[in-house]
Amino acid sequence: MKFFIKNSLLEEEKTDCIIIGIFEFCEFTCENNYFNESVCNYINNFIKRGDIQGKIGQTLLLYNIPHILSKRILLVGCGKKDNLNRYNLSKIVKESMKILNKFSIKNILFSLIGLNIKNCDTYWSIRTMVNAINKYLYKNFKINTSLEKDIYLYSISFHIMEKKYLHIANNSLKHALAINSGITAAKKLGNLPPNICNPLYLFLQAKKLSEKYKDKINVTSIDIKEMNSLGMNAYIAVGSGSKNKPYMSVIKYSGKNTIKQEKVIVLIGKGLTFDSGGISIKPSKNMNEMKYDMCGAAAVYGTLIAVAKLSLPLTVIGILAGCENMPGGNAFRPGDILTTMSGKTVEILNTDAEGRLVLCDVLTFVKRFSPDVVIDIATLTGACAVALGSHFSGLFSNDEKLACDLEKSSRQTNDKIWRLPLSSEYEKELNSSFADFSNVGKGKAGAITAACFLSQFSKEYTWAHLDIAGTAWKSGRNQGATGRPVELLSQFLLNESNFF
Repeated sequence: MKFFIKNSLLEEEKTDCIIIGIFEFCEFTCENNYFNESVCNYINNFIKRGDIQGKIGQTLLLYNIPHILSKRILLVGCGKKDNLNRYNLSKIVKESMKILNKFSIKNILFSLIGLNIKNCDTYWSIRTMVNAINKYLYKNFKINTSLEKDIYLYSISFHIMEKKYLHIANNSLKHALAINSGITAAKKLGNLPPNICNPLYLFLQAKKLSEKYKDKINVTSIDIKEMNSLGMNAYIAVGSGSKNKPYMSVIKYSGKNTIKQEKVIVLIGKGLTFDSGGISIKPSKNMNEMKYDMCGAAAVYGTLIAVAKLSLPLTVIGILAGCENMPGGNAFRPGDILTTMSGKTVEILNTDAEGRLVLCDVLTFVKRFSPDVVIDIATLTGACAVALGSHFSGLFSNDEKLACDLEKSSRQTNDKIWRLPLSSEYEKELNSSFADFSNVGKGKAGAITAACFLSQFSKEYTWAHLDIAGTAWKSGRNQGATGRPVELLSQFLLNESNFF
């Protein structure tokens, strides 16, 4: 699939189809679409006859239009003129793609950039449209099954009416394609079955990044032997019941323009390639979805791909904390007390609260990089999904500026997050009679007490925690990884690098 930005007269565009927006009440502005009067009159005849009313997503495909070189024009409804927003723009693009694909159309041109979209300039219009296109085109694949080709598109172009916006448009397209490559990679990794995607597999995928981006990315692994020497006992304990031993992948990205004084940003992704709950075993219903417990690691992996494609002038260290939580003769138990890499002790009350045990040792490990910012991303608690559902990821932070920066990136991308509190009242829930902390609270505010647990190991950092338990994948008929929050993290890094 190839993407282009074009600035030309639409009637001179020789393509298979041009997509044009029509508002409700038959509002069609010829001037905004750069068509000559005869073409406008021809299209208006169909609108006046009521063949299309302009409701969002409604479509009408026209053939043999006089005085233009394009084979077809697709009219697509955009709803009320004053209500067009980015959500509706995504819906409009999706409906357009459905129609075009039915007719095996190969080359298309979108002429929607000039529409008055609320809080959305040329840059964000293109980002929104590319996101919608890639979301539509992504298909889950079946293992060892050849899929019949059902997508015929070869090229997609976006029409820019004024040359002064060409630079912005090209930047937007570059950013969108890089970020969507990361989102797609995260989805593919997240959707793999746990008998293929185990901790070692995560490392091998990370290693491929160092081969593809030799001058930008270096990848090393920390295996169980080295974890033992480092004292990462909590991390090791989680994987002790599984034949698939823990592997931690360290992905270091260095931008070409990086200087010593620049920030070091660490992204930590929880990579539980399968979580049975261990001795505190989960119910069998929907346990298959616990293959998605590594979506935090998948998001970090995808974000590093986007960063490398964009060559951002930053130092970014991505950690894929690969592990598998299984019951077995060697598995850790409720009642065990573990000494973490930091030296702090943890009483295990529930082996299904394992992600925080992996992350607490990684939060201590990354101290060696002298990070300025640390963000961990984890499918950490079902409690967060209960609190926020599937639309918002939970945000926790010990730093106001970092929280505000992430919230800004969220607003820009519509990858939604909601900040939840961190305070000493909740820390008391983790009190233990036998260790420094217990690994779970008393049953209330589970997402918050989990974040409070992690905060005990991140006091030296400017730190944020994203709980993506409700947003990392979808269940039911359309089950699959979402690729969130790759776009949010990528935008945060774009903002940090002032790369516009």
